[in-house]
Amino acid sequence: MSLGNVLVTGGSGFIGSHLVELAFENSRNVTVVDLQPESTPDTRHVIVDISDRDNLFAKLPETIDTIFHLAARTSVLQSIKDPQGVFNTNVIGTHNILELARARGTRRVLLASTNAVVGNFSGGKITETSPLRPLTPYGSTKAAAEVLSNAYLSSYGVGATQLRLTNVYGEGMSKKDSIVPRLMRTALGQTSFSIYGDGEQYRDYVYVKDVARAFLDLAIANYDGPVIIGSGESVTVNSLIEKASLATGVEIPFDRIAAQPGEMRGVLVDNSLARSLGIRFEVEMDEGLERTWLDFKSNR
Repeated sequence: MSLGNVLVTGGSGFIGSHLVELAFENSRNVTVVDLQPESTPDTRHVIVDISDRDNLFAKLPETIDTIFHLAARTSVLQSIKDPQGVFNTNVIGTHNILELARARGTRRVLLASTNAVVGNFSGGKITETSPLRPLTPYGSTKAAAEVLSNAYLSSYGVGATQLRLTNVYGEGMSKKDSIVPRLMRTALGQTSFSIYGDGEQYRDYVYVKDVARAFLDLAIANYDGPVIIGSGESVTVNSLIEKASLATGVEIPFDRIAAQPGEMRGVLVDNSLARSLGIRFEVEMDEGLERTWLDFKSNR
């Protein structure tokens, strides 16, 4: 099935660049919106801030069939420091993308969301029906974006799929500030690494190429609603350091500092809906970390 004319916001970013490569195989053409320079050849690349509605509408094609909306501010800690900035990008920007979809007759918008919309969940595994109780400005803006996209589905018929991503890692994340690239930079001797609290907080990690493929598969499936995209297996920070040390061949040093406000203790997700929709999680974490390390070394 062709996705028609495709728009990828955040298409020069970590996940977006992997997604753009796959989108070529299933579309007529691909337009990328990003504040970063062009990262993939043969695309129409538009540098524009998604919170700038007038420029967004003026610079983008008149016909857009499918939108993959990944452009966002994603740092939890930065969202606490700058809640207005994260609101402008993640809420106003998403509203502008949905308005663009309505104006252009777009069939479907696939939104990169997060399980941070749920917050601390003590009821076992997080599912798509878990209540939305975000703990941070970042999680709140993503919850707002999900609700907005649902409103455009019911009011205007714009198909809406929200991919609730766990912690994504893999090749191409050397500029990211999440835990896996910080461990890789520490292994290279470029920085130090700190564990917040006791290190027993746990998260689900999912490989970036599996995530990119999930976006494509869900666009073709025409599924409306939230879908959890994660491996289904959680790892503690302490265990992750051990795995990263094995993958890099370096015993990664660390220190311990106080826990941060707003941090969830644990994330354990149920990915059975994704699997029932044909989503495959093929790369195990040990292999994924080895691939990530090779990429870091080659781009040192």
